[in-house]
Amino acid sequence: MHLDPQNIREIDLFRDLSSGELDKILPVVHPVKIFEGERLIREGDTSQTLYIIISGNYLVYFKDGRSFTLHKKGDMIGWSTIASPFTYHESAVALTDGEALIIPIEEFLYLMQLDSDLGNKITKRVTETVRQRKAFVNETRNETRTEKK
Repeated sequence: MHLDPQNIREIDLFRDLSSGELDKILPVVHPVKIFEGERLIREGDTSQTLYIIISGNYLVYFKDGRSFTLHKKGDMIGWSTIASPFTYHESAVALTDGEALIIPIEEFLYLMQLDSDLGNKITKRVTETVRQRKAFVNETRNETRTEKK
């Protein structure tokens, strides 16, 4: 998969970046193929990689039995890679073959050292996603508790 700056700009995480900022982020964003059944992250492990979905279907699940699927271009898995306490809060596995962009933590931290404004923009976007997902996950948790009563 080729990293085309125009296609990258279609992803929410990168939408507000200038051309110069995109030029800085592209070297730390790596395209990967994902295979059905591949485990991307495991709950409790130290977070190392942020996955940005390009294609495919992915199951995100928790030890307590809650789960949901992600399949939209730009959905993220492993957001805790750039958010404290830097451990995965969920597990994720590929339900189908797909493609993703990955940002390894070491490369993201290096980028933040070079350009803190760019790092802050990316972190702000990830934080917005986290807030939305936490609301969904908490809602799911409450529904699960109600069903068990």
